[in-house]
Amino acid sequence: MHIELLRSSHSVGEANYHHAFTPAYRRCIFADELVRILTRDYILAAANRHKITVAAIGFGPDHCHTFTTKCKNHSVVQVAKLLKGFSSRMMRKHHRDLFMDKLYGKKFWSGGYFYRTVGAVNSFTVHRYVEESQGKHWTAKQEEQKTLIQFGAK
Repeated sequence: MHIELLRSSHSVGEANYHHAFTPAYRRCIFADELVRILTRDYILAAANRHKITVAAIGFGPDHCHTFTTKCKNHSVVQVAKLLKGFSSRMMRKHHRDLFMDKLYGKKFWSGGYFYRTVGAVNSFTVHRYVEESQGKHWTAKQEEQKTLIQFGAK
């Protein structure tokens, strides 16, 4: 695998990130194919606007993984804010009816996220994971979120 280093007038290197985002309340909104497609397209549009390459993107019913490369000018936090912020705004503004039964208020994504910086040694592995291994999340039995009363029942 050939590693392409980013070059500028005063630096040479690489910057790759693996992010995982979850929808608000960890709801299974991505079980709907249209929600997945629209969210993916808005994430890709935000990345393109900021010259970030999304090398891979994958969804489980209740989460989204991205593998971004060429992030030299953006920190981990900035990449998360750019991708989550734009996709959330556009989904809520134009497609709220697709998920309003699962999410409420002004939320689309949960407040946090997972991240890992990825170097040359394992970037191929992360790319493969994001693209190919999300199937396990779709085969598990889908259960509705338990309520507080159900947790108390014995």
